[in-house]
Amino acid sequence: MNQKIISVPQLITLFMINRLVISLTFGSSSINNHNIWDCVISSLLVFFITFILIIPMMMLFKNNKNSDNKNLDIVDINEQILGKFGKIISVIYAFYFLLSCTYTLSNFKIFIESVINPPISFLVLLTSIIIFACYSAAKGINAIARAGAIILFLTFFLLIMIYISLFKLIDFTNFRPFFYDGYSSLTEGAFFMLSRMSCIPAMGMLLPMCFGNIKKGIITWNFLVFFLMSSMIFLVTGVLGELSNVKLFPIYTATSAAKISKFENLDSLYLGLWTAGIFLKLSLFLNLSSECLRKSFGRHSNKIIIFLLGIILIITNMFTKISNIISGIFDTRFLFFMTIFTAFLVPLILLIIKKIFKFKQEPEI
Repeated sequence: MNQKIISVPQLITLFMINRLVISLTFGSSSINNHNIWDCVISSLLVFFITFILIIPMMMLFKNNKNSDNKNLDIVDINEQILGKFGKIISVIYAFYFLLSCTYTLSNFKIFIESVINPPISFLVLLTSIIIFACYSAAKGINAIARAGAIILFLTFFLLIMIYISLFKLIDFTNFRPFFYDGYSSLTEGAFFMLSRMSCIPAMGMLLPMCFGNIKKGIITWNFLVFFLMSSMIFLVTGVLGELSNVKLFPIYTATSAAKISKFENLDSLYLGLWTAGIFLKLSLFLNLSSECLRKSFGRHSNKIIIFLLGIILIITNMFTKISNIISGIFDTRFLFFMTIFTAFLVPLILLIIKKIFKFKQEPEI
């Protein structure tokens, strides 16, 4: 059972860094080589859809205490309402969190191998990040939240530097009318953003741990996500123009050409932001995935489960080919289905069953 151990601002911090990891990798390949500029409208559409997706989760946790006045998370509610079948749903959540980690590392692998070409092998770099992330995950959600506050402070400072440097390079002739080439980029952009909305399923585990004004926090988070995504698209389009539609990592390309006073090669700031974000995201989702498995299959040590999940991540990314990033389990349609299922459908079904069960029981009282 969960206790109130993190504040709403800490929750927003974790979610913002998680979203930053996705935003920094957004490019034409994410939307099947369509016009990135149209995705500003996609981000606005996703902004409103997000509020709809959150409703079942928020309603489910409105009164989520058991007889001992303990807070219940999505795993507890699954098993309380669905019994043994609830364990299957909990495993799906654990798989989803681990899948999100694998996808993030696979994107990082593409970036390292196709852009950076570091002197050390990717396996060494990957193993180091995962080991530190496993250690952080084993320390618990409270420690992860504290680390997130430090990372967010540094992230905020670095983002300001990047934004200032890029704004001076904007050429307003690079902005074409919206939907100049059709509406495909609108739908593709929306699908991409929604399919990576892993924060909503994470709420199923984290909301019961939070104290403070959760509704206000969620609204603030959604506004910040919209601003982050739309502002990055605006800057990249203004700086790169048509080039933003052919580059694999356009935000990195834009920062490579930027500088502030004596500070040059701001692409190193990009790499620092992304690496720090990946570390925190892995820590958070490894912790959540291990919690799902631990609660469903006995009271085994959480550290052992996290260690095993870390090994799975290393092995999975060792054999992941670049072509797999846009196909198979990393296909946008599959990720979209998994996100909608865990973020919206499961809470909605649990909520309906809970209401029906309560309704049936009332006449017997």
